[in-house]
Amino acid sequence: MNQILYMNNQKKKGGPLELKTIFLIFAILFILFGLILAVVACFTIIKDKQENETIPVVEILPEGAMLKLKITHDKIIDKVVYSWNQNTETVLQGMGRLEIEENISMPKGTNNFVLKVTDINNKTTTYQNTYTLPEGDVTEPEIELLVEGSKIKIVAKDETEIDYITYYWNEEDETTVQVREDSPKQIEEKIDILKGENTLNIVAVDKAGNETTKEQIFKGVKKPKIALEKKDNNLIITITDEEGIQKVEYTLNGVDYSTDPQNTGKPLNRKEFKITQPLAQGENKITIRAYNISGLQEETSGEATI
Repeated sequence: MNQILYMNNQKKKGGPLELKTIFLIFAILFILFGLILAVVACFTIIKDKQENETIPVVEILPEGAMLKLKITHDKIIDKVVYSWNQNTETVLQGMGRLEIEENISMPKGTNNFVLKVTDINNKTTTYQNTYTLPEGDVTEPEIELLVEGSKIKIVAKDETEIDYITYYWNEEDETTVQVREDSPKQIEEKIDILKGENTLNIVAVDKAGNETTKEQIFKGVKKPKIALEKKDNNLIITITDEEGIQKVEYTLNGVDYSTDPQNTGKPLNRKEFKITQPLAQGENKITIRAYNISGLQEETSGEATI
C-alpha cells in the first residue's frame, strides 16, 4: 500500500526570532541611544556657551562736565578703551578687577562717545552714545573738609572761578565767605567744631552759578587740660578730659616718662589723672603731653626750681 507523506512548510506562529532580526533591533536601539546622547551634548554645549557669553554691565552718568563711568562684570576685565568721535583712544587696564570706575572729561558741544570692554576671554562688548556739553562753565565747585585739632578747615575749589561759600551748623543762621581777589579759584575757612554731635552744611557757588552742597556730621570734643602745681619738692601734674584720657607722656630734665611705655594703645579710661613727680635740686624743666581717647593732644612746658 502506497503511503502518502504530507509536509507542512508553513512556519509556526510564536516561534523564536531569527538572529538577523535581533541584530537589527539592537542596531536601531543603539542608533537611537547615540542620537539622544548627541542631542544632550549639543544642548549642554549651547547652554555653556550662552552662560559664558554674559556681557559687562555699564553705567554712564553725566555730571556737569564729567561722565561718571562704572563697569561691573562676572569675569575679570582685561581692558577698557574709550574715545570721543572715534579719535584718539584712551586705554584703562583691568588689572584683574571685576569692577572699574572712572571719571571722564567731556568735550564741549555734541560728541559721540564709544566704549569697548574686553574681558579675560577676549570677548569685547561695544557701547556708544552721544552726549552734549553746553558752552561755558558747567562744572560744579568741589568742597573738601579737613579736621585740624578742634577746628574744621573748609576748602572750596573751582576750575574757573569761585564766587562764595555759605555754611551753618544745624538750623543756625548761615555765614557767607566771599572769594578773595588774590585767590580767585579757591576759598579756605577755618571754624570751631561745636561740642557734641552737630551737622555742618556747606554750599559753594562759582561765578557761573554752578552750586555744590555738602553735609557732614561732626562730634565735637575738646583737648585735654593740664594743670601744674609745685608742692614742697614735688610737682603735681593733673590731667582732665571730658571724653577720657588715653595716655600721658612727659620729659623731665631730659628723662622721658609715659603711662604707656610699651605703646600698647591701652587707654587709662579715666577723666582725671594725677601724677606726683619728685623734683631734683636746682632748676627742673618739664614738658607734658596729654592725649585723649579721641586722638586730640595738649602740650605744655614749665620750669621749677628747688
